[in-house]
Amino acid sequence: MRRENSVAKKALVWCLVLQVIIFQGSSVDMAFTLMMKNEMYGLKRPAVVYRCKSGEKSLRWHQSSPDLEFSWDFGVPLYGTAVVIHRCKFLSSQGTADVEIKTLSMTTMLCGGNLCKYAIRPDGIYFVGYEIYYPHVLLKFLEFVRPVDKLVEPWKAWSPRQLEALRAQHNSTRPDDDKENDDDDKKDDD
Repeated sequence: MRRENSVAKKALVWCLVLQVIIFQGSSVDMAFTLMMKNEMYGLKRPAVVYRCKSGEKSLRWHQSSPDLEFSWDFGVPLYGTAVVIHRCKFLSSQGTADVEIKTLSMTTMLCGGNLCKYAIRPDGIYFVGYEIYYPHVLLKFLEFVRPVDKLVEPWKAWSPRQLEALRAQHNSTRPDDDKENDDDDKKDDD
């Protein structure tokens, strides 16, 4: 009986010692970069305003004109299936678009490295990278990648209610001098 107690005590002591020695380390993160590029060529108003948020941080609103790029860095856990989600809202003369960008450590294969590129074009938001494809139905065990420009989200046209709210907001922020000039122009037209 005494021998069994000493074995149990030794096991308990070793468990406590191991808990002190072993500590929970922080997970290793893989560095990622998301890049947005404005490619709104051939439009009268090519400017785009966008904002992205993730669980870690919220990026401020950015205004971009054609050929302008904006990128930001963040970390994704190297091991496991943890996902970093960015929710982005885009506003342009073409309308609005809401895009959800999910990033895993395995995304490097689709992005061509640690830089994921998105293009803002007149018909919507595009992912510029690679896609996995299988060369034949019977050869499902062979995976290949090929370059792709994939439409992620098309523009949604502005609703009349949104346009009216924007006009009201724009008119309320204009200086009084501009409003008086508009009244004079209306009188001249009569």
